[in-house]
This record gives sequence, C-alpha cells and structure tokens, in this order.
Amino acid sequence: MTKVNNFDFVCVSGYGKSGSGACLNLLKEFEYIDGLDNEFRIAKDPSGLIDLEEALVSNWEFVRHNTAINDFLAYCEMLERNDGLIKKVGKGFSKKLYVDFLGESNKYIDNLTNFRYFGDTLLHRYKLSAIQAFLKRLRSRLGFSNEKEMYFAKPTSELFLLETNKYINKLYEKYANKNNLKKVLLNQSIPPNNISKAIKYFSSKKMIIVDRDPRDIYATMNKEKRLLGSDKVYSESVDKYIFWHKAVREKLDSQNEKSIDYDILELKFEDFFTNYENVIKQLTDFLEIDFLHKDKGMKFNPLSIERHVGIWKNEKNQKLMNKIYQEFPDSCFNNS
Repeated sequence: MTKVNNFDFVCVSGYGKSGSGACLNLLKEFEYIDGLDNEFRIAKDPSGLIDLEEALVSNWEFVRHNTAINDFLAYCEMLERNDGLIKKVGKGFSKKLYVDFLGESNKYIDNLTNFRYFGDTLLHRYKLSAIQAFLKRLRSRLGFSNEKEMYFAKPTSELFLLETNKYINKLYEKYANKNNLKKVLLNQSIPPNNISKAIKYFSSKKMIIVDRDPRDIYATMNKEKRLLGSDKVYSESVDKYIFWHKAVREKLDSQNEKSIDYDILELKFEDFFTNYENVIKQLTDFLEIDFLHKDKGMKFNPLSIERHVGIWKNEKNQKLMNKIYQEFPDSCFNNS
C-alpha cells in the first residue's frame, strides 16, 4: 500500500492488566515517538470499524447497514466530546488530536456511501420508549410521515480498506506533525487474539504484544477491582479467571490471515525490569530506529520491580495462586 503520511503507527496491546503500559511508557522516552494516554479502540469496540465492515461488506443487508452507520457515528460522537463530572462520557479526541473528529468521521462515511434517501423502518423504533413508540404509531394513523434520512452504502472490500486507511491517517495527521513524530503509538487498538481483522485498518503493520505472569494479573485485578476483580474479591472464583485468561488469548480464525502482512513483537512484562537493556534493543531493532533515548528513566523505571513483579506472593490465599500456576506453568515468571 502506498504510504500517504510521514509517520508510522506502532500498535501496542495487552490482554488486560498484562503490562502493555510499561512498553508505551518506555517508547515515549525516545525522540520522535509519542502517543495519547488514552486507548484508541475504534477498530475493536462495539459499533467500531470491525462491526462497520461486517455490516457494509461481509454481511450486507438492506437497511441493516444503515443502522450500523448510525451506531458508528454515535460512537464517534462519544469519542469526540469532552468528558466531565456531570457530562456524558466522552474521550475528547478532537481536542487531543487537533482535528474535527466527528467531521472527519462523517466525511469517511460519505466516501463509503452510494447515496442517501428518506425512508422509514421498524429498526428505527427498536430502541424507543413505550411513549415514543406510541407517538410514532399515532403519527402513522394520522397520516404523517416518520421517515428519516438513511444511508445506502455497499462498498467493495477494497474501497472500505482504502477509505479506512485514509480516515485513520487523517485523524492523526495534525497530531503527528504538531509533535514532530515519526512513530505514533496506538494503545490497545488491535485485539491480540484477532490481529488480522483490525491491523489492516492501519497504514503501517507493526504490533507489540505484552503479556505477564497470570498470577500477578489476578492479584492486580483483585487490588483494583477491575474486570473480573470484584467478583473474585467476593467469591474467590479463580475458575472464572482461568477461563477468562485462556479465552482472551485464544486466537480467532480469519480468512484473511495469510493475505495480510504484519510484524509482531511479543514481550514479557517482567523482562522490562530484569532484562531492561535487552528489551530496549529488541524494541529499537523491531521498529528499525536509532532515535535518541532522550528521556531515559523519566517515564519507565526498571528499578520499580517490587511494585509490579511477584505481587501475587502477597495474596492471602496461596492455594489459588498455585492453582493458576498449575494451569499456566510456562507463563509464570520465576525470578528465584
């Protein structure tokens, strides 16, 4: 694919509490490399790009694709708006990327759309309250129209990928230029168990995956009460954790797997502390860079190992830790 920008994306992902933040922080210490602190999940989130492609290309059906477009634009509206204590949830990407995020999203959809028309469908009423649905029926009984502007979009797979690449590049163009970046870090943009489905949306194909001792992931979830955390605090259901741990690492089949060219570097979180210099060499070789490590130690401290590695030893129920070890012995870190 012809390169249309002067920067490359570097996609860094993990599996949830697996330590990808260490990689992001370390890379941000280098000249010409940076990225937002926010996760950029537009490809994999519900109503994101994977769902949009499914509706417009892979599983097209009249009317259904219009709903998918509206869901995508509503999702982009959330990504655009600023967050606040008494505001609707928002990610503030327009301000952070110096771009009209929703405007670019609408242009992207326009480039995928054959035409617009005014129509009505019961799909428009699925999410209405009982009162709203009654008013719609009443309007129909009285002879008034309930039509809305709708999209008719049936792009080819090639057009969808072309426009999606252009769209993602456009979103980050001003951010990269303003910060003089040659590598733009994307946090959690690609699911590591379904890489080929999402990586094709980005113009460059470099991905870094970080994984961690499953016992420390469990301990972190317990401490933060995130993901499966609160459930484990109350029920100590380690079986749920083990099932989750396996499920998020299980690779999904893809018909396009062999046709997509990408490079992956897999790193262990613990190596960032115990093999610090070697990890730096792996990263610079993989990204083919000789950039100055100008802020070394400013964002990632390899000496903070005690706060991050082996924290499972502080768990009260060591029988659970042993059960996790028995399930994933090759994934557990041994620093003895």
